[in-house]
Amino acid sequence: SMAAVGDKRPRSEDEVLDESDFDRLRDELRRYDEQREKVIKTSRDVQKLSKQAIFSLHRKDFKRAKEQLDKARQTAESLLPVVEGEPTLRGGSFGNAMEEYAEAKIFQHYLLEGRLVPSTALEIVKNEEYLGGVLDFCGELNRFAVQRATARDEDTLRKCRDLVESIMDQYLRFDFRNSQLRRKYDGLKYTLKNLENMLYELSLTHHSGGVKSRSTVSRIRCDAMRCDWIGFLGFPFFFPSYLNY
Repeated sequence: SMAAVGDKRPRSEDEVLDESDFDRLRDELRRYDEQREKVIKTSRDVQKLSKQAIFSLHRKDFKRAKEQLDKARQTAESLLPVVEGEPTLRGGSFGNAMEEYAEAKIFQHYLLEGRLVPSTALEIVKNEEYLGGVLDFCGELNRFAVQRATARDEDTLRKCRDLVESIMDQYLRFDFRNSQLRRKYDGLKYTLKNLENMLYELSLTHHSGGVKSRSTVSRIRCDAMRCDWIGFLGFPFFFPSYLNY
């Protein structure tokens, strides 16, 4: 009542607020922060292992890549009880790590089987993480195609181009609005264009009797580098170590 609020007689804190309720809030927020820090730290390990696996795959070290991806999965699975118990922790660091893991698994499957692995085969990866992983995989496919183009492997290069073209056709049917997936998808056309440019350059060498000039190889690598720098400026395809290939 107004009379009670205006009463100036001294009262204890217990009468005007529930101190135990604030204790509970502090405990819950502290536990949340502890879980969040654990997720961030462990997700870095998953992401690092996945990146290392991609590097191993580019080097054709499939045994090492499998070991790295198996360890990445085990590490990610150790976090599942936490992120399932607190869904707000799924995004951010853990979601990014899952995209990296999906990208590596997709790349591994393509190199071994020659096709895109379906989302249902990646049980610990959510739908949006898989879709993001596919788009990142296209960047790795571009770098793989550069290696094959410099070896004049037109058949493999054409298969890479055809897959990216098919992926683009599928992604056109989504409505990503203004999301992270939309920004990644916007970079896909640069990858497709780069693959088509490499095919064109190879066709020129075939028409000239199979002689591959230094200028042709340089153009192929420069096109790929340009595509990577486009990724660095806002799309997902920057990976400096490709320059070692």
